[in-house]
Amino acid sequence: MKSLLVLALFVGVAHADRPHPMSIWVDRVAPADATPSARIIFLHRCLSGGCLVTEGADDSRTDRSSIAQGEKIIGAFTQSDAMWNALVGCVKDTFAPFDIAVTDLDPGTVPHYENVVGGKPSDLRDDIPGAGGVAPASCVEVPNAMSFTFDVWGPDPDRLCWTAAQEVAHAFGLEHELDDSDPMTYLDGPLPKRFQAVDAKCGELAVRPCRCGHPTQNSYLAILALFGPGAGTPPLVAIKSPSDGRTVQPGFTVKVTASDDTKVDHVALAIDGADTGVVATVEPYWLVAPAGISDGPHVVTVTAYDVQAAAAQATVNVTMGPPCTADGGCTGKDVCVQSVCVPGPGVPGGLGYRCNANGECLSNHCIEDSTGHEYCVETCRDGDPATCPNGFDCVADANVCVPLPSSGGCCNTGSGPVAPLLGLLGFGIVLRRRR
Repeated sequence: MKSLLVLALFVGVAHADRPHPMSIWVDRVAPADATPSARIIFLHRCLSGGCLVTEGADDSRTDRSSIAQGEKIIGAFTQSDAMWNALVGCVKDTFAPFDIAVTDLDPGTVPHYENVVGGKPSDLRDDIPGAGGVAPASCVEVPNAMSFTFDVWGPDPDRLCWTAAQEVAHAFGLEHELDDSDPMTYLDGPLPKRFQAVDAKCGELAVRPCRCGHPTQNSYLAILALFGPGAGTPPLVAIKSPSDGRTVQPGFTVKVTASDDTKVDHVALAIDGADTGVVATVEPYWLVAPAGISDGPHVVTVTAYDVQAAAAQATVNVTMGPPCTADGGCTGKDVCVQSVCVPGPGVPGGLGYRCNANGECLSNHCIEDSTGHEYCVETCRDGDPATCPNGFDCVADANVCVPLPSSGGCCNTGSGPVAPLLGLLGFGIVLRRRR
């Protein structure tokens, strides 16, 4: 216990202006099986009279806490009803992937995990002055555990949610980790935080060995193993290219954006409702259409699946046309690269468009030349200029299409055509890929 309390004081010094969740280690023996003691999380809002908590072996049914010091009154939660409802909704969403219910109605004598929300650290004990929340923690479940989220965050439901989720999960056998998207972290990052299906290093502000004998922690899989899957939420998915109504060529690429609060498992491609067998498992999610698609109209559907097989779809209508050439075959602002029409310099993120990062390019490739200019490129083949559109050359050592000095083919973000890039003199240029 002493090491945990020293750690909490260190964190308070490192970030004196901000409270932090913490845990106090308790000894628990692993149960004979992995069946959880409860499937209910009770968020206990302390009202004007406060919440009475008594020191003793954890038992949420009788409000006994192993980390309380004597008989304590936890002060009221002073935030608004709107903040409370936002907190409850966020915690429900955070635990939605698992077979466990979140409620703010007292389950009474039914086994449950309880998170008391209100008061300040000194209401519970006198040695955690910088705590934003606290819980008993072990390498195994703490049955009917009592944990605490203190009213020190102000009207900030996302930070209250982050704290409550972390403290409850400590009672499931989880410890702190360094993934800033996960509730088990001390680190700032995206809000709201969700349990991530990734192997994360353990630690508070720096890497340390995990306490429970594993080299890393996967919070999502740990909670899933204890409770099993819940309803979950489907990913968000969109087709970035081709656009709806566009003419495409054999071998066209479907570029997809997909995200999930836990993790996208894979994205699959279907043409006219038939599975093509083409999948992408890592970003960028690019799916190359298979050969044999006939000329004429087709429906392109992509389906994104998360790690619980929850799915979401996006669809565009396209028309299959013949292969294009450097001289023509593309419409609008598209240009021909390796016989396939792609967005050109006049399209934000298209070939030759000025950029600062890969994500700004539809190709996901932003390259800097030896003069410091940065622009979006497309892959060409074997230094063959015929695989690039007119006004572009194929750099042999990098196999990317670059604007010729006299083409005027490069556009600045949001401003239309600008002067051609200097230094693009064919094969002699030095290119640096942006990370």
